[in-house]
Amino acid sequence: MKKRWQSQLGVFVLYTIALVPLPILYLISDFFYIVLYKLIKYRTKVVRANLVSAFPNYSPEKRLAIEKAYYKHLCDLIIETVKGFRMSERAFKKRLVINDLFIFDQLWEQEQSAIIVMGHKGNWEWACRASPFYFKNRLIGVYKPLSDQVFDETMLKVRTEFGLTHIPMAQIGKYLLQQKTPYLLILLSDQSPSDADSSYWVPFLNQLTAVLPGAEKLALKFKLPVYFTDMTKVKRGHYVCHSHLIADPRRSNYEASQITAFHTEYLEQKIIEQPETWLWSHKRWKLKRSQ
Repeated sequence: MKKRWQSQLGVFVLYTIALVPLPILYLISDFFYIVLYKLIKYRTKVVRANLVSAFPNYSPEKRLAIEKAYYKHLCDLIIETVKGFRMSERAFKKRLVINDLFIFDQLWEQEQSAIIVMGHKGNWEWACRASPFYFKNRLIGVYKPLSDQVFDETMLKVRTEFGLTHIPMAQIGKYLLQQKTPYLLILLSDQSPSDADSSYWVPFLNQLTAVLPGAEKLALKFKLPVYFTDMTKVKRGHYVCHSHLIADPRRSNYEASQITAFHTEYLEQKIIEQPETWLWSHKRWKLKRSQ
């Protein structure tokens, strides 16, 4: 069992690394890419299997190019996440552009809450950590606690430092019932569920895929409009977010899993446009549908 002091030492190292300027950290990322991809071959079997299943019509050469680009992005993502521990508002705004803010300003003026659905694409850690700099509505995120208490406490501190409220997944419904002021609820929609029977099953990247039903159920229960926000990497260390309304239970009725199908389809479109920035090393399709 890992001792607490070992985790505390790990956190200290991460905060120390975060002091290093990004240009130097990107040199470390280049070296890390060689170690992670070429030497250790971290989850290469998982990545290749996922790419073959998702893009069966792509040539092996095209899938290999995506694979290499993905590992370069993954190394940058790790470095950027650590650097984000010590980044200021000015630094974030230099590297993260959020378009369509007028949509959310209108929601704030109308005292209307909403759900923002995202995927593990781009740099979601930066987007969530820096989101209070951009939005007028209060920001709420949902998280699953980490098994390591020290790292769980550290990540919770980092993610909420600028004003984002983080609520455990199991408590979010009860928490929203208590809210009296407008909010924006940020959900990462592409995590792999643990239970096949309680999941919605929708087509996603050429496979029938289990999707957590939380976004849809909360939207229908609280009559919240649902926006999908995509994060595009424009160049190393620079991202742009675009938002799109995909469902509004205040004005329309939806069949079961229809909203889930909408945001999953939209994520698929954005992954196809920039596949190397999605989390391919995640075992996304490990859950199988029971007969």
